[in-house]
Amino acid sequence: MSRTADERAAAASGGTVDVNWFYEASVWVTLPLFLIVFVVASCGIVVGLRPVVARLADDRGEWDRALGHVIGTFGVFFGILLALVAVSVYENLAHTRQVAIEEASRVGALYRASSGLPGGDGDRMHEALGDYLRAVIDGDFPAQQRQVLPTASDPQVDEMDALLESVEVGTLGEQAEYKQVLESYDAFIEARRARIDATALALPPMLWAVIWVGAAINAVLIAFIAVRGLRLHLLMAGLLAVFIGLVIFVTADMDHPYAGAISIDAGAFERVLEQVVDESG
Repeated sequence: MSRTADERAAAASGGTVDVNWFYEASVWVTLPLFLIVFVVASCGIVVGLRPVVARLADDRGEWDRALGHVIGTFGVFFGILLALVAVSVYENLAHTRQVAIEEASRVGALYRASSGLPGGDGDRMHEALGDYLRAVIDGDFPAQQRQVLPTASDPQVDEMDALLESVEVGTLGEQAEYKQVLESYDAFIEARRARIDATALALPPMLWAVIWVGAAINAVLIAFIAVRGLRLHLLMAGLLAVFIGLVIFVTADMDHPYAGAISIDAGAFERVLEQVVDESG
């Protein structure tokens, strides 16, 4: 059975073919569902461990002192872990936004610089750049949203390569213009590579495993608190679960820069296409 282009690209990049529903679905569906599951699991742990705590906590004073030290120490380390992970993921998102903006600006600079190419080479370069922007907007970014390395704009890059290799310059002025175009093209290729490489940005699975184990331990420690009223105990566990769940949800949503509710879109390329290419054309 033949495979689609997306499947071949995913296999080449070491990714998976199946799309993660978490990033495809609306945040108004995933967020409530995630929090409900998180809170229900936390409260279920509380209900399940209350009889065990009632049997073990003979000396409430000693139990509370020991548990207080454990919860305090664990809370510090788990809180630091969540904070560092959230900051790291946000920095990846900010970096990806910057490289996308950088590439779009490099395309605009190359478009302006190529106006000095001799003969009709400048017009052909302009046309290729316009096609490139449309391929990035309509092809590359949808693929990156599916966490697949994009290939839609590769033909336009090959076309620009061939065009620049075929340019013939004679006068010193044409040579200077051609050199400037080559420098702009090299900068554009580097920015493009950075934008594509950001598709694979994600936290290591081992780190996610540590986060989930930490969340489970936190729920267990909350369940170990000897609270007389079940409703109060569930309220405490539920509120803490909501906050931790929100932090984990936002971190997971930002983990893949081009996918999810908090993601990088093709807005910078659309602006260059509208303000530079279409206006000039």
